[in-house]
Amino acid sequence: MTQVLSVALELAADINRMNPAGGDPAQDLDFVWDPMRRLVPFAAGWLGTLDEDHRRYTTVASAGHDPDGRAYMGSEELTDQRKTTGLLRRRRPVRLQDVPGAAELPCWSVHWWPAGFREAFATPLVTADGRHLGALVLHTDTPDQPTAEGRDAIEVVAHAITAVLDPMNSLTGLTRLVRGATAAVTVDRRGTVAPLPGMPCDPLLTACPDLVTTAVDGLTDQVRHTTFLYPFPEDEGHQRYARVTGLACPPGTCDGLVGLVVISPPGDLWGLTLRELVVLGLVIEGYANQGIAARLSITARTAAAHLEHIRGKLRAPTRTAAAVLAMRGGLYIPYRLIKAR
Repeated sequence: MTQVLSVALELAADINRMNPAGGDPAQDLDFVWDPMRRLVPFAAGWLGTLDEDHRRYTTVASAGHDPDGRAYMGSEELTDQRKTTGLLRRRRPVRLQDVPGAAELPCWSVHWWPAGFREAFATPLVTADGRHLGALVLHTDTPDQPTAEGRDAIEVVAHAITAVLDPMNSLTGLTRLVRGATAAVTVDRRGTVAPLPGMPCDPLLTACPDLVTTAVDGLTDQVRHTTFLYPFPEDEGHQRYARVTGLACPPGTCDGLVGLVVISPPGDLWGLTLRELVVLGLVIEGYANQGIAARLSITARTAAAHLEHIRGKLRAPTRTAAAVLAMRGGLYIPYRLIKAR
C-alpha cells in the first residue's frame, strides 16, 4: 500500500466516525483540509452541497478562497458552467484539462487564472443510488497536480464525505426510534412517496395512499411524530394489524421532504377489538356518541357500550383519559382509513 493511499484510508476512517448528517458539517468537516494536502498539494479547496432545484451550491467548508471566491463557488453562474462541463452527470473525479474547452469558460478566464490557479480538480459527491449531493473542488497553482494516485485517493475520501452529508443517512437513523421497524418511505411536500435508502418498502406504503397521507398530515412544528394502527383483512379468522408511524424530518434535512412513514409490528393491543380501535379513533377526532353511531351505523347505546368496554381494558377512569392513552400509545385506527377500505 502506498503512503498516499494509506493517508486517504486513514482520513476516510476519521470522516466515517462522524455522525451522518449530524452536528454542523461546516465545522465538523473543516479538519479534512490539512490531511488532504498530503494527497494533493492544493492552493484552495471547497466543499459544497447542491440545492434541491440544482441552481446553486451551498458552501459546507472551504480553505484558501477569499470571501468573493467562496461566494462565486456557490453561485448560479458557476453552477451553470459546471453543468456545461457535465459535472452533474459524472460519478468520477475530473480535472480541468480533461474537459475540452473548459479553460475558456469565464470561471477560468475571468476568475481562477487571474487568481493564480492553474488546474482544478472536481470530485462529484454521488450517493450509491445515484443522487448528486454536491462537489469537492481543489484548485492547484501547478498543472502537474493532481497526479493519478492523488486523484484516486481523493475519490476514496469523497465517498466518506458523501456518506456524512447525505440527509438520507440521518433519516435512516431516525427509523431506529421505531421499535421493530420493518419498512419506511420518505414523503415530500407534494405527497410523493419514495424509498428510503437502507430500508425495505412495504407494499402498504405504496398501495394505500390514504395511509401515508394520514401519517404525515398530523405532523407540525410541535407534533413531531404520529402513530396509529392499520388493519389487514382477516386471515383465517384472525385480525392482523400493522403499526404506522409518521416522523417529521429534522430541520434542515432536505427542503422538499416533510417526513418519514415507518411500518412496524403493532405491539400490545390491550385486548382491544377492531371495532373498539375504530371507536377510539373517532373519540380522538372529537365525535360524541351520536356522531360515532352515525358513522358506524350503530345505535348511540351501542357506541356507549363500546366506550365502557374500552375504558375497562385501558383502565381509564373517563372517556377523555381513554382517548389520551390511545393517542399516546397509537391504540386507534383513524376513521378515514376504515372509510377508504
